[in-house]
Amino acid sequence: MSKSLRFRSVFESIDEGFCIVEVIFDAANHPVDYRFLQFNPVFEELTGLRGSLGRTARELVPELEEFWFETYGRVAITGESIRFESHSEPMNRWFDVHASRVGGADSRRVAIVFNNITERKLVEAERERLYAQEQALRVQAEEANRLKDEFLAVVSHELRTPLTAILGYAQLLQSRKRDETYIARAIDKVLQSAKAQAQLVEDLLDISRIVSGKLRLEPTPIDFVAVIRAALDTVRPAVEAKTMQLLVELQPEAGAVIGDPNRLQQVVWNLLSNAVKFTPQNGTIEVCLEQLDHHAQLSITDTGQGISPEFLPYLFDRFRQADSTSTRAHGGLGLGLSIVRHLVELHGGTVEASSPGLGQGATFTVQLPLALAVQPATTSTAAVGEDAGLTCPPELAGLRVLLVDDQPDILDLLSDVLLPCGVLIQRCQQAREALELLRSWQPDMLISDIAMPGEDGYWLIEQVRRLPPEDGGAIPAVALTAYVRIEDRLQVLAAGFQGYLPKPVEPAELLAVLVGLVHAHGV
Repeated sequence: MSKSLRFRSVFESIDEGFCIVEVIFDAANHPVDYRFLQFNPVFEELTGLRGSLGRTARELVPELEEFWFETYGRVAITGESIRFESHSEPMNRWFDVHASRVGGADSRRVAIVFNNITERKLVEAERERLYAQEQALRVQAEEANRLKDEFLAVVSHELRTPLTAILGYAQLLQSRKRDETYIARAIDKVLQSAKAQAQLVEDLLDISRIVSGKLRLEPTPIDFVAVIRAALDTVRPAVEAKTMQLLVELQPEAGAVIGDPNRLQQVVWNLLSNAVKFTPQNGTIEVCLEQLDHHAQLSITDTGQGISPEFLPYLFDRFRQADSTSTRAHGGLGLGLSIVRHLVELHGGTVEASSPGLGQGATFTVQLPLALAVQPATTSTAAVGEDAGLTCPPELAGLRVLLVDDQPDILDLLSDVLLPCGVLIQRCQQAREALELLRSWQPDMLISDIAMPGEDGYWLIEQVRRLPPEDGGAIPAVALTAYVRIEDRLQVLAAGFQGYLPKPVEPAELLAVLVGLVHAHGV
């Protein structure tokens, strides 16, 4: 066998990619391309390139990175061999490369031995991703433990403080005779402490109901202005005690909403109490209710201590306080704003906070969907069921609603609530069937279960949001689910749903959510 044949036999038998290229330089001696002069059979397998002989890299891969031309040009000019790993985006491959010049100083030829290491790099990247994820989860777990410990310490402190006053004054009254003035003052202190402790316990119970999904509304058409005035009356003594200025502007036309009056008063009271607590003597609190599009917007602005930009994103989180140290100036469990957010969202609304910074006050803004005046029951606004005690909001008459749930009983319940209100419905038990029906029937609103066999509600809403608006891609959608944690609610809203209905479904809550979406989206 001749020497050339032996060389070709070895050349073609090696399991690494091999090629010889001629680097092409421009007039300024800058490498701009290279031509393939020779390569072994493995070359095509590892690169995916076909018909490369005599052609240039730019012809085969027009978007190839400049890095490859500059690297091989440097080897051709200096004669220094190089070993490196690099990724080519247009080739979608990682390579382990060893490049050396072939010939003398005037040669522009470079021999390249390489391996495709894409699979190894993908494994390494996945390992790094999992490690980073594990580290992030560890940090989250440590932060959650820290917050839990801080919260338990705060709970202990906040519950023991009023208890100390209650026990202390009770023992003093029991131990010796006191005049009537002292007795009256002691009883007043005991009552104040008992009320404070009762409020702390009620906040803890509310959070427990929220987490377990047992917090329920009793929605009814109400005058939001009256609710706000009732909350103002409750905090007015505290405002006067700190000689603060209270500026109130309430537009009557913005007061018609559907909601639970007790829970909405709790929302307003919490926000007002916060403003009073964090605003110093002689400060100012402004309360404004106005109509904004189809919403009632309540703004509460104070001249208090403000909120730092770093803490603002966490303001409505449970168990989070800007200052949870033992030297903090204000008491409380840090639950009030979390409860406010949950109650507002249950009403189909939003709550936001803004502040220029510490010492510059803050503004809390609540938006709730407006409701049209509920008419007496007629053919189109009849009571839902003989004993249901519900009246149909007239804006639902003629609304086209697609119902999706794998449980026929749930579909029957939804139908029994909506049909007497003049709602036109179509129902199905599978997500794929719902997607086809949405395209053909063109409903105004979608109500879908989340947990279903096969494709679930998340799959359905993802497919719906990919559709063009004219095919239903922008349809208002309500999630119907037995998963009732706060995390589940956030996941539902992030997935593309605009409303959320926990199971078991309350008929009044169903109607309230639909009315809110009708006004919010102009259906």
